[in-house]
Amino acid sequence: MRPLLSLVLCCLLAACDQVVEIRPTPLALSPVDTPQQSLVYAADGSVIATLRLANRENVARGDLPRVLVDAVVAAEDRRFFAHGGLDLRAVVRAALANRRAGQVVQGGSTITQQLVKNRYLPGGAQTLRRKTAEARLALELERSASKDAILTDYLNTVYFGAGAYGVQAAARTYFGVDVADLSLTQAALLAGLIRSPESASPYSRPHAAQGERRRVLDAMVATAALERPAAEAAASASLGVQPPPPPPATRFPYFVEHVKRVLLADPRFGPDEAARVRLLFGGGLRVHTTIDPALQGQAEAAAGTFWSAPDDPEVALAVVRPSDGHLVAAVGGRDFRARQFDLATQGRRQPGSAFKTFALVAALQAGMRLDDVVDSGSVALPRGPGGPPWVVRSATRGPLSLRDALAVSSNGAFARLAVRLGPERVADQAHAMGVTSDLGHEEALVLGGLSEGVSPLEMAVAYATLANGGVHVPVTAITRVEDADGRPLWRPDLGPRVAMDPETAHLATQALRSVVEEGTGSAARLDRPAAGKTGTSQRHRDAWFVGFTPQLAAAVWIGYPDQERPLVGVHGVARVSGGTWPARIWKAFMQVALAGQPAADFPYPAHLARTVAVDPSTGGLATRWCPLTVQVTGLPKELPRFTCPHGPPPPAPSETAVVPSPSGPASP
Repeated sequence: MRPLLSLVLCCLLAACDQVVEIRPTPLALSPVDTPQQSLVYAADGSVIATLRLANRENVARGDLPRVLVDAVVAAEDRRFFAHGGLDLRAVVRAALANRRAGQVVQGGSTITQQLVKNRYLPGGAQTLRRKTAEARLALELERSASKDAILTDYLNTVYFGAGAYGVQAAARTYFGVDVADLSLTQAALLAGLIRSPESASPYSRPHAAQGERRRVLDAMVATAALERPAAEAAASASLGVQPPPPPPATRFPYFVEHVKRVLLADPRFGPDEAARVRLLFGGGLRVHTTIDPALQGQAEAAAGTFWSAPDDPEVALAVVRPSDGHLVAAVGGRDFRARQFDLATQGRRQPGSAFKTFALVAALQAGMRLDDVVDSGSVALPRGPGGPPWVVRSATRGPLSLRDALAVSSNGAFARLAVRLGPERVADQAHAMGVTSDLGHEEALVLGGLSEGVSPLEMAVAYATLANGGVHVPVTAITRVEDADGRPLWRPDLGPRVAMDPETAHLATQALRSVVEEGTGSAARLDRPAAGKTGTSQRHRDAWFVGFTPQLAAAVWIGYPDQERPLVGVHGVARVSGGTWPARIWKAFMQVALAGQPAADFPYPAHLARTVAVDPSTGGLATRWCPLTVQVTGLPKELPRFTCPHGPPPPAPSETAVVPSPSGPASP
């Protein structure tokens, strides 16, 4: 009884203050955060995840129906719209009722005081000092905020049971409707749950819940908010609650976890990880992402064509849109419940020959041409002073052009190229195109011997740079983050940058088209322009296909997560390489993803093209002595580097000549 007597004393003090118009000294208190759940949206606006410490979603005053306001005011604070924050009559009435009952059966706190307790002074013992602070803060709040604002804040704060904080979460939890659509019976039940959210739970104690609802309906009749017949009809109705909802499901869990990692690692969302966790899971954020549900479903279906047995290797797939860097689909593994590690964005594996593309681009940037010839046979290359040679075995032999060396994936040719260029130049080119992993400084990186490997996402991003004409757009999975009211908090600063000149991008793309059309990646051939590269690591532990069209770039990886088992005898393939299952999965995805879209060609840097005269018989640049010439248009590195062999005509014979004597040589 002592807390209630304390409250009576506080009300008397507050009443005296009001009578003599003495305002209490403002209390230096700030409202305690009320966590709101955050929502993650796909690119089409559908919700794919709910992140929460508490199930709460705030609503505005205009969302509260009149029947709910009448029910809550009648049940909790009948004089809410008349008092100034404290209700002395209600306190005295409650004190007398409790004294007669010998226990607490009524409360005298107003809605304003309950809001103060929830938002400003949660927890703690009910001491006289605390009750006085609550009363004074209630008065201060009434002077600074409207009744509508106080009531709305209260209904957004109060706990309704079943994990639902706030009336919107309660309406959806119990009835599956928005708060604006609550009926009389539903509003009365929610108003009754404020006093006893667990002891009158409609799930575990339905009879108690019906009793609380009747109490509210009777109170509404007493306040003239409801006629008695309507109250009786509502009281006899079923509770009408839906089954307890399961925890909110997460669609595309690998992708959602990637989004969470990105936000929790960004200092712009808080000074430390704990602060960022509070914001992400309790800040009511609206996180809009890049994932395309249709493309994601198609990517999962393409990966699923490979899985048929529990011990099958894993498949990871990352899909990027070259024009804006959006990660539109990602398959991180077969079963998120069994393995949460995301092989598409976190897994780093050796890319094998798929890394040769970066050496090709570096060579073109250094001035080489696709028709330049490199020896392709096995070789032992020096590593440095005193070091053992780098022995490279190659399935090819003899001189090959760079274009042909890429098409047949010649180890010998690209090993020599790496030595000529230097591994740093190849690594720098890969980083410029979007690879972020540590690649090391060994020549072997050109064949996929990296320090820590690369992820499918990195490879898809890097190849997307070629599809985008040499302009690298940093990958993003998030388009914007808003607060609970829709105000923008953050947008990614993508900052496109030129990773290579457009001529190099075009030439490299043409070479990669040869890989698909007539080389090791022929299993990925489409009925439209496509380019890509196969990759297989040592002992067939990893198999890759990374390819692109003008619209999409995708990387497919197959392997065992433990990195120890070779891909041998999988689905009838003796040794899985990049040109087998990875290329087939890539093709299966692209065929469906691009269905109905025009077969666009890759961009051609026409502004760099030149038109020259060529001798058709030799293919060399024409001179003024060529008997026949044709006009040829092309990029500088596509045009002939030599002139035709036709020189000036021999001089005409002289009109006078010495005629030998028919009898033999003349005597001196």
